[in-house]
Amino acid sequence: MTQNKNISVSQMMEKMQNQMNLPPHAYYFDTTLRDGEQTHGIVFNMNEKLEIARSLDNLGIDVIEAGFPVVSDGDFQACKEIVKLGLKAEIAGLARLNQQDIDCAVDADLDAIHVFIATSDLHLKNKLKMTQDQVLSKIESYVSKAKENFTNVVFSAEDATRTNLDFLIKCNELAVNSGATRINIPDTVGTITPMAYGYIIKEHYNKLPKNIRISAHCHNDFGLGVANTIAAFENGASEAQTTILGLGERAGNAAFEETAMSLYALYGLKSNIIYNKIYPTAKLVERYCGGKISIGRLTPLIGKNAFSHESGIHAHAMIQNARTYEPISPSLLGIPRSDSKSAIVAQSIKLGKHTGNHALRAKINEIGIIPTDEQFSTIRNNIKRIGDKGHEIREEDFLAIVKDVMGEIPEQEKFVILEELTVLTGSVTPTATVRLKIRNNGDFIERIASSIGNGPVDASINAIVKCFSKMSKILLLSFDIEAITGGTDALGHVSIEVEDIETNNIVSSNATHEDVVMSAVLAMIKALNKLVREKNSSQA
Repeated sequence: MTQNKNISVSQMMEKMQNQMNLPPHAYYFDTTLRDGEQTHGIVFNMNEKLEIARSLDNLGIDVIEAGFPVVSDGDFQACKEIVKLGLKAEIAGLARLNQQDIDCAVDADLDAIHVFIATSDLHLKNKLKMTQDQVLSKIESYVSKAKENFTNVVFSAEDATRTNLDFLIKCNELAVNSGATRINIPDTVGTITPMAYGYIIKEHYNKLPKNIRISAHCHNDFGLGVANTIAAFENGASEAQTTILGLGERAGNAAFEETAMSLYALYGLKSNIIYNKIYPTAKLVERYCGGKISIGRLTPLIGKNAFSHESGIHAHAMIQNARTYEPISPSLLGIPRSDSKSAIVAQSIKLGKHTGNHALRAKINEIGIIPTDEQFSTIRNNIKRIGDKGHEIREEDFLAIVKDVMGEIPEQEKFVILEELTVLTGSVTPTATVRLKIRNNGDFIERIASSIGNGPVDASINAIVKCFSKMSKILLLSFDIEAITGGTDALGHVSIEVEDIETNNIVSSNATHEDVVMSAVLAMIKALNKLVREKNSSQA
């Protein structure tokens, strides 16, 4: 038996690729402006279409399907205007196998035409009301007519993957004999598996002339759009019909970003794509979707979490070498981040309940702060406490937590300690009861007070002032509360100014907590500690 224990993953991949029909070059046919615009709720205006077309061209897309000219005046004009841009990409338009559609494509001055007709028994019976012979006759007649006007003719047998394979091959061979220069094999409703789709592609690869480019057009109904497209390339396809962000009918099409990066990074296929323009192009299309389609957090490669790390084990390794837990550098896709250690710490390491000591210390040090062990422990515990409650800790939250802790008086120097806080609200007047430990002549004494207020924060502050009144008469001068990052899970950050009426001393303090009442209470306790410490210092 052959032993493969010492074969590396890259060697194994190379060995497998030698058994595949991978092309020397990958081509990309983008249908964002045609199939992508068929996404429910998505309509691009003329200026947006022109800008997307320019962006696709700068990205290195080989063929841009500008629209379906016969379907509307808007599509027809968009096709004409995109052609006028003089882009490097070939500009194609969709047409059914009839004279009107072909004539409209000709009038739009397109570089290439993409013609199609359904071939599955399901579509023939229920949609076209045609026999297989009638379909073959149309292919022969209208592909020839298309070829009279266009150098490049793409033929698609709609619903190819649910078509009898022998008949499908017969249709595609006839299309080639009638003038088609490219054959597209669409998985129109996304129902095939990668192995089965690869088999269909391979059968065509073995039967069609080698100068005919085979294209894969896969829908994502079962989430297999990209996997099926890759399977097609493994078996002889050389062109991927994709959309930016995977836009398209129902669950969409194979996403360009995932397809292109997989074929490049995992298979090493050459193409004309300028990879660092992938992310900017995706963001442009997202913006023009008007909020109806957005890049999800978990979207592969370009989602917000794609290059983020919370786990302590991951983050620690990332600081040493980003490749430990990242398959590729985000900069390869045009995602702004330097691969320096500082950039990885600042942008990639995210904080939460899984955060480890190495990552947290690196992130704190990155902002120029060197905490004591006690302060570091408090920062870490606060972050984990907040993360345990399901709150996301954003950069602004992190900075507020650090600022909050670094401004605290060391435990051994505290004069006022909060022991307990009880707040009652609802159908009763907001009432708060507070229990404080207050240091007096070296010993702590316990004081309890209750008070009402206009709300739970007001009641809590009033109770603290009342509880502290035997030590000093204090006045709350200003109170400011803000939600740091917005949203229902935002941390509450409170800033206050307090005056000691007897000494006219004014101090300010702040506190951050996931509970806004606690933020206010902790800020008040900090202020009292400052007042007592400064009062004692002046009397010494």
